[in-house]
Amino acid sequence: LISSGSDRMVGKLFSISVNIPAFLEKFPDAKLLYMARDPLNVIPSGLSLVTGVLDGVFGFWSFPKEKRQFYIDRLYNALVELQIRFHDDWVNGRIDKSKVMIVRYDRMMSDFEGLMDDILEFTDHKASDDLLAKIRDTGEQQRNYTSKHKYDLEKFGLSEEKIRTDCAKIYDTFFNE
Repeated sequence: LISSGSDRMVGKLFSISVNIPAFLEKFPDAKLLYMARDPLNVIPSGLSLVTGVLDGVFGFWSFPKEKRQFYIDRLYNALVELQIRFHDDWVNGRIDKSKVMIVRYDRMMSDFEGLMDDILEFTDHKASDDLLAKIRDTGEQQRNYTSKHKYDLEKFGLSEEKIRTDCAKIYDTFFNE
């Protein structure tokens, strides 16, 4: 804030999602955007990212299968827990919903301009003409984007059914419309 001369800071901080009530208590003027993304996408993506780094540094995929699976299982449980903790705080009224906006990833990809209008209103931000033009350009790019990432759940000892079962609360609250 000091170096930019601004009165607003924007950060991408996934780590606060496990304790948003305490964060909002410490920063009562904060406004948070929480990205809700299908666990069938976010979990394998997280597993792939972390194991890819570990493989590059330590040769993770050359470790014995039992040792790899032990680590993958723990990482999987942590990725599920991150989502469940937020969910439980959200549905049990521990999060001031006037301070947190749920941003669905699928909407970001399909209705970027509409979502940005909602975000600008939520954050009380007056957009410049330049920002509005960038939003329009980004919206067009988002609609034409197709991810090249394909994840093999079996590589991680997982199945779609397991993820859907373990994350049932997430689906029920954020993805059933």
